Amino acid sequence: ADLLSPAVTVVAQDPARLGRTAARLLFRRLEGVEGAPRRVELPTRLVPRGSGELPPPSA
Repeated sequence: ADLLSPAVTVVAQDPARLGRTAARLLFRRLEGVEGAPRRVELPTRLVPRGSGELPPPSA
């Protein structure tokens, strides 16, 4: 983010938690414990920086 101006707004995620959750679901499927399709939501956080701002009005 320090290399760009304005800094880029991002959605922060926990990649370790995402990987653990995906692996757990994969192993359950491989073991035959599938069940009905389900939706898994993991927490995210918006990190607002300059790129999410509206440009100044034209003169």
